[in-house]
Amino acid sequence: MNTKSTGRMVTLSLLLAGSILLQMLEPAVPVGVPGVKWGLANIMGLMVLYLYGPNDMILVNILRVILCGILKGTLFATAFWLSLSGVLLSTFGVILLHKRQKNTIVGISIAGSALHLFGQILAIMVIYRSVYVMVWLPVMWICGIGTGMLTGFLTKDVLKRIQTGGKAI
Repeated sequence: MNTKSTGRMVTLSLLLAGSILLQMLEPAVPVGVPGVKWGLANIMGLMVLYLYGPNDMILVNILRVILCGILKGTLFATAFWLSLSGVLLSTFGVILLHKRQKNTIVGISIAGSALHLFGQILAIMVIYRSVYVMVWLPVMWICGIGTGMLTGFLTKDVLKRIQTGGKAI
């Protein structure tokens, strides 16, 4: 293994660890709306997409959900399936939007947030065999716009700092 691939693996591992840490700590800072979280772990996923590409983003996001499920003791529980369905839909949606060069990172983050919430609602519909949960979707999307904007602006700032050697712009 050469130095470049080792550095890449170490950096991806650190981004994965950071995403796990953010996801584990997130419940300590509630948004104020039941079922809505800040989505700060998605900062790391977006960074992986912009720094390393879509394949690594898919890997980091799926590993995050699995490892957090193990750490929280919710692997294969309802919370795990909600997280996995949200992250899969949002990850693939974000990748498709990223391929179009016209989208901003903040716009992509907002769309990712909305897709994540939609994926979770779909999973709830399947798990509980009820379509009535769809009435909650507009509220979730309104909250998702705010959390997606926050995540997008934070990711944009972190990526700028990485490109400038850590200096604020």
